[in-house]
Parts: sequence; structure tokens; C-alpha cells
Amino acid sequence: MLGLMLAAHPRISNPGEFDFLIELVGNNGHMPSPARYHRWLSTNRIFLQSRLQIDASLGYQRLVASFVEQLWKSDKLLTMNMHHHFERIPYLFPDARYIHLLRDPRDVARSSIGMGWAGTVYRGVDIWAEAERSWDRLAATLPADRYLEVRYEDLLENVTAELEKICRFLGLDYSSKMLSYPSHSTYAAPDAQLRYQWKGRCSPNELAWVDWKIGSMMQRRGYEQSEFGPRRPTLLERLTTAVRDKQYRIHFRIKRYGLGLYLENLLASNLHLGWWLDSCRRRINAIDAGFLK
Repeated sequence: MLGLMLAAHPRISNPGEFDFLIELVGNNGHMPSPARYHRWLSTNRIFLQSRLQIDASLGYQRLVASFVEQLWKSDKLLTMNMHHHFERIPYLFPDARYIHLLRDPRDVARSSIGMGWAGTVYRGVDIWAEAERSWDRLAATLPADRYLEVRYEDLLENVTAELEKICRFLGLDYSSKMLSYPSHSTYAAPDAQLRYQWKGRCSPNELAWVDWKIGSMMQRRGYEQSEFGPRRPTLLERLTTAVRDKQYRIHFRIKRYGLGLYLENLLASNLHLGWWLDSCRRRINAIDAGFLK
């Protein structure tokens, strides 16, 4: 949603998600070989949808720079969306500035379940926690004027004020066109009722376990713990939740891709047959493309 708002600004270009630029970079700055990167990009759905062109004569860093050059519009500020491994970004973009978008981890977990990335809230909050720890590692290296923190909930409740704040950070004037995105996308206008949906959709046990698991991280970011207080799940509860999580993710994949392709992809992965795995990946990408919002 924020990416669409940025893209609607007359002076901003936001072509979407670009985690593939840093995905293979090591946390210590180690760069992948061009051959490995080319092979990996050949089945990366988001890269393929970007329609960027690969210059096979370039090394990794220069190739990434060429991607940025292809995206660049001289009259606009280029912004890109990334979701994790934030501490790797400065190895490629040392002068980047950052907008850190926060959202309540329990709603992030519910969204992750809907995407098939997790099968339980208890597992889903790990995705949020991993990204936030990555952000903390990056933020510790940045001066205060290089990043801005924005809360998703504040954006929904006070959208114009928050967008004005973002525009000031970017050195631009606010444009009301930033709220025109529903007319040319499948996303609806900001709705304050979408905040804190977890309060009516998570069980007391789930909320108590989350408070125990990441309560201190939530509080440092201004998110309240539940009324149930922290409680560590028992060993049996942890085992049961892990089984539920696994079963859900398997069922999700079978329902989306079919049993045959699911088993084929699993076998190709276990046998480390790259050509077969690439074939599976392309067919999976084609199916996923039909579910994009």
C-alpha cells in the first residue's frame, strides 16, 4: 500500500519489490558470482516480472547498478520496497536513505498465514521478529537523518499527516495524488478499521505465547501486549503448534499447486537436481502470478 502511495506521487518512482538485489549477498558483504546470480534470477518471479535486462559481461555489483540505471527516471526519486536482510543494503547502496514501515506483529503473522508462509500466529511472528532484528542491525549504523520510522497503524488513521511527514523526509512537497492509487490498482483506500485485527481474531493462548516470545520487542516498538499476559507454551503445546504449522503449510502448497507439482518440487529439491527444480519453480511462479493482488 505504501509503495503504491509513493508511486502515485508525480516526483517519485516506486517500481515495487527488489529483495532480489540483495538476497544472495552475505551478511559480511560477500558478493555472489555472476554465474550463480544469473542462474538464480532465471527462476525468480519478481525479477522476471520486472523485465530488467541482464548484461552478462558485468560483474555482480555493476550488474545491480545497471538494474538501477534501467529503473531510473531522471525527473523522479527512485524508491524500492525490501522486506528483510536490511543490513546487506549498504554494501550495494552506501548512500541509501530508509523508510522503516512498522506493523503490529500479530497482524503481520495473520497476513503471513494468508500467504502460506506460516501456519500459526506463534510461528508467523518469527517472520516479523527476524525482519526487525535485521532492521536494528542496520539502524545501529545509520545517523538519525538517514531513516524515518512510520507505523502502519498511524498511516491508516492519519494518512495525509503521515504522507506529509514522508514527503518532508524525501525533500518533496506532499501531493494529494498519492491517495489516487485505488483507481489504478486492486488495493482499497486506507481504512482505519484494518488496524489491530488480531484483537478479535487470535485466541487467548496464541496471544499469551506471543507476549512471552516477543513481548519485549513489541513494547520497545510501542505495541501493547495482550490482556492475557505472557505465558510460555508447554512442551506439548510447542510440539502441537509446530505440527499444525507444518501441516498447514503443506496443505496450502498442495491446494495451490496440486499434489503432483508439490511432490515433484519436493523430490527435485531433496535430490538437488537443479534443472528439475528450475522447471518446478517456473511452473510454481506461473501459478503464483495468478494470485497476485
